[in-house]
Amino acid sequence: MRDAVRRRAVRPAAVLTAALLAGAVAGAPSGAAPGAVAARPVAAKVLHSGVNTCPDPPIGDLDQARLPPVPPGATVLPFPDMDPFPPTPACAFAVGFANVHKLGQASVVNDPERGPALAALNMTRRFVTLWDPEPGQQPYFEADSLGYLKLPPSDTTFLTYGFMPTTAKMELIPEGLLTIVATGNSDWEQPAEFTIGGYQSLRIYDVRINGTPLDVGPNCRTVRPVNLELKGRQDDYLPDGGDGKPDYTLQGGGPLSQRDLTIPPFTGCGTGGENLDRLFTAAVSGPGNTLNLIQGAICTPTSDQPNGCEPEIELPALPQRR
Repeated sequence: MRDAVRRRAVRPAAVLTAALLAGAVAGAPSGAAPGAVAARPVAAKVLHSGVNTCPDPPIGDLDQARLPPVPPGATVLPFPDMDPFPPTPACAFAVGFANVHKLGQASVVNDPERGPALAALNMTRRFVTLWDPEPGQQPYFEADSLGYLKLPPSDTTFLTYGFMPTTAKMELIPEGLLTIVATGNSDWEQPAEFTIGGYQSLRIYDVRINGTPLDVGPNCRTVRPVNLELKGRQDDYLPDGGDGKPDYTLQGGGPLSQRDLTIPPFTGCGTGGENLDRLFTAAVSGPGNTLNLIQGAICTPTSDQPNGCEPEIELPALPQRR
């Protein structure tokens, strides 16, 4: 019944991606200190999205740099002389935590209790198949989709240099669309792998240190976009039962993560000749940051309900630490 109600389709992890750093420098919420999180949510109460309408599907091109090499002899659809596939709208919620290495803290991404943003999807823009491989080759299947998510600004709190309480608003600005790649083995002998990739600029404003406003200007942001690359995996169908960890599937949702996300240096911070770039670069920027997200089931509207989903779009609970 649930599958029918949700009208699930290829499930774009991508949906979450944009949400990812939505609070990259926030104080750790209760029970969410940095570290491993459970792959499936454990909720103290049931949350309801109250939303049953998908946004319009994003229209654009897949990021060719994020697509795997096409195996020799594989078929790619649509063919070069074909028109693109008609748009296939879908949408989903994704929530979780971002762990910031330098701060030793975690922040909520797309807080499910504060009007989370919904990701828009355009499913299966390209297929790659190899059903009759040559000796030494494996059968291969790939489905590529597009995603878009624009999060509202988030309120964040952190300790600059470990002792100065600092609050700020953070905004993630999408730089193009998300490319969602699902790959697998048609003989079900290999795990299915999912990658959601895209770029987001990170902007900071409305900064206060010890309650005193600090004018950082309108263009305090990372020198280049953050490179998002969320990963999911399904392997429970393998003969050995897989790795024993909860699975992610495009249709059903589940855990997505990025284990080594780099926050670039900041630029444009400060006014009146005061350069504050180094302040935020020293406090926040660098490698070793992680994202731990849970994606809900995807809603795929039908022809008789072009943007609608019944009864509502699934809103997952935040993951919990193991």
